[in-house]
Amino acid sequence: MSITFKETVAELREDYLNSVREQVEPEAIEEKYNAYMEGYAKEIKDQVLQEARNASFDSEIKLKRNHNVLTSEERKFFKVLAEADLDTYKEDLLLPETTVIRVMEDMQKKRPLLSKIKFNVAGLKTRMIVGDPNGAAIWGEIFGKIQGQISANFKEISFAQNKLTAFAIVPKDLIEFGYEWVERYVRLQLAEAIGSKLEEGIVVGRGPTMNEPVGLTREFDYDEVGRISNVVEKTAEGQLTFVDAKTTAKELAQVMTTLSVKEDGKTQINVSGKVALLVNPSEQYLIQANYTVQNVNGQWITSLPFNLDVVPSEFVEKGKIIAFVADRYHAIYTGAVSIRSYDQTLALEDANVYIAKQFAHGLPDDKNTAKVYDLAIADVGDLEGI
Repeated sequence: MSITFKETVAELREDYLNSVREQVEPEAIEEKYNAYMEGYAKEIKDQVLQEARNASFDSEIKLKRNHNVLTSEERKFFKVLAEADLDTYKEDLLLPETTVIRVMEDMQKKRPLLSKIKFNVAGLKTRMIVGDPNGAAIWGEIFGKIQGQISANFKEISFAQNKLTAFAIVPKDLIEFGYEWVERYVRLQLAEAIGSKLEEGIVVGRGPTMNEPVGLTREFDYDEVGRISNVVEKTAEGQLTFVDAKTTAKELAQVMTTLSVKEDGKTQINVSGKVALLVNPSEQYLIQANYTVQNVNGQWITSLPFNLDVVPSEFVEKGKIIAFVADRYHAIYTGAVSIRSYDQTLALEDANVYIAKQFAHGLPDDKNTAKVYDLAIADVGDLEGI
């Protein structure tokens, strides 16, 4: 698919995000996502080429700019990638593990939600056993018989990971500056392309029947063999207003209490320091303004009760807030990214186009991993002292 750049990349990105928040047809979301990524690739091409030209003039500049250094395996990979002939090169290549790690680090630096979620490496078909330590040990008499009724609550979840596909576009004229710049350009694209889709899935994913993760905004059940079923959108638990200190403390105390009990209504868990509030970026500072104060030294201090973090995500609908326990969301990925040439026609004569494939999945531990609330908060102009 080719696009004309009458729209800015920011507009293409917002168009894609709006389609996700409005829950339009999946095909329409993918079309807008692809248009955004093509625009993004063109924008960073200009940026990277200019940086490469600047850095090539003086080796000292490279050093000062923390110039990218590749391992021998990375250099070999990006040499093949940069010099490949699209007409003859059809092999799948595995992105070096060190590069995959850097892509993940880049994603987590740019996307606070992904830094909150712990990703585990697993195979394509995964069996995950989740244990509840409650009942895993029991007291008894010193010389009494061994207690045989230990009832640790384990559940087994089986699923196949979902395929995540992204374009990697390599400008042909970038190779003259060295493989380090090819690596950086590809890494920037993958961090944005894969990062945005991972975050989309973690927030609003519609589950296995749609070949997506189960998002924090979704309810779900398990069938008799441990497969996820009945994935539906959560309804709001109530309102959060952050209207004043006392009210905020009471509201968030209720949130913490709700999240500290598992779905069975009996199992208590410690969520201290583990809960985050996920909001649309446009409303992040409206919340923070209500619990930011200036001390006697003139310093501004921002602090919520119960050590809660406010995390922005563009996939959260405006007017909503998602409270979730970060370590109760299970995220899995293969750890390997395969790349092969894209043999369909694109209007990109000055670049080689590749498809990068990653496999990932995610799901909350149960319905009480996350709760959705309506955000009833004043606009900036209505806040006292603003």
